[in-house]
Amino acid sequence: MTRSHRMNGRSSRAVAAFSLAIALVGAASSAGAQVRHRRPMGPAPTVNYHFDNNSAGGSCRDYNCGGRCYDGHSGTDFSLGVGTDVLAGADGTVIATNNGCANTGYVGNPCGGRCGNYVQLQHSDGSRSIYCHMQLNSLRVSNGQRVRCGQVIGRSASSGSSSGPHLHFGWRRSASAASQDSYRGRCTSSPGAWVDQNSYPQSPAGTCQCVPSGETCNNRDDDCDGRVDDGISRACYTGPAGTAGRGICRQGTQTCSAGSFGACAGQVVPRAETCNRMDDDCDGMVDEGVCQMDAGATDAGRDASSDARADARTDGAAADAQESDVEAPDASESDASEGDANAGDASEEDAEFDDVAIEEDADVSPDRVDVPSGCGCETPAAPANDRATGVIVMMGVATVMASRRRKARR
Repeated sequence: MTRSHRMNGRSSRAVAAFSLAIALVGAASSAGAQVRHRRPMGPAPTVNYHFDNNSAGGSCRDYNCGGRCYDGHSGTDFSLGVGTDVLAGADGTVIATNNGCANTGYVGNPCGGRCGNYVQLQHSDGSRSIYCHMQLNSLRVSNGQRVRCGQVIGRSASSGSSSGPHLHFGWRRSASAASQDSYRGRCTSSPGAWVDQNSYPQSPAGTCQCVPSGETCNNRDDDCDGRVDDGISRACYTGPAGTAGRGICRQGTQTCSAGSFGACAGQVVPRAETCNRMDDDCDGMVDEGVCQMDAGATDAGRDASSDARADARTDGAAADAQESDVEAPDASESDASEGDANAGDASEEDAEFDDVAIEEDADVSPDRVDVPSGCGCETPAAPANDRATGVIVMMGVATVMASRRRKARR
């Protein structure tokens, strides 16, 4: 057990000294929601001495109406070995420091306004906190520096007015306010300064207060939703400049985890060109230098060539079919002679062909252009003599069919 800032009935002098220490620089920032603190060290020791909420009465009284304090004590003492890291209890700005006191002090030592080597922070709600009796030359921050909750600001010792190694934590609501108890309870009017003060007489919890802000990749829960770095990602691409979005090349995605971005997932970068109708090397050309035919051609050009070859094959087949139709009358003439010998029978079958009407197109203009359905290509109009030949062929076919039916009935 240690004792610090023993005033021996001179509480007014201690308050004046502390006021002098925290008034070294700057005005308070604009007030906002109350800033709450985590415990200012990693370990969680039992509290040695609490704030005295009855300094005017001649005997101390802590926040829980107990006597774990001493007369006129203006803060909270945590027993720490020399060299223990001291942490900022909340985000803030360094407004005062002192570094020059010996690591071992004594009760009543005036060095550093009795606070020894210290760091004082101002917070966003205008409140201030001070960390006293720190180790000589251990301070890691300087005036005007912005610090984050849990950041190491120095190491513990027993400098200034101190009877043994410990950390004194002091807190006040504003620059002009008197020091207040950092705990809340039935024997204090203070709202308390801790995020979670834990049970009496334990140290506060080591959890920083969460003030919602935009989530960033920093291994912190910035938006206070209980998740760290959630939903943080960014586009990425490791291929040569100017190739993303060309050919097969595509950007990927990096996702944040534990404060850093991971690998670029899903990206497609240039590769060796192959004969596959794709721009593999993302240079804007397809199959250049790798295919025996159509090298460097675009897909549209290659498709057009393929369509032209298909059209040629179709035209050839149509010509063959027309040649077959022209030869048909030779066979029909032979059958027609036989049909003349049976003219009487033929007249009986004429009715069966009433629905086989051969109509010649009224439009026989040589300028006419027929477009077969689905072709999309123009077909030159057939000459008039070709149309007459077609009519004769159709009539011959009809006569042959009639003759064959008569024979079948006989």
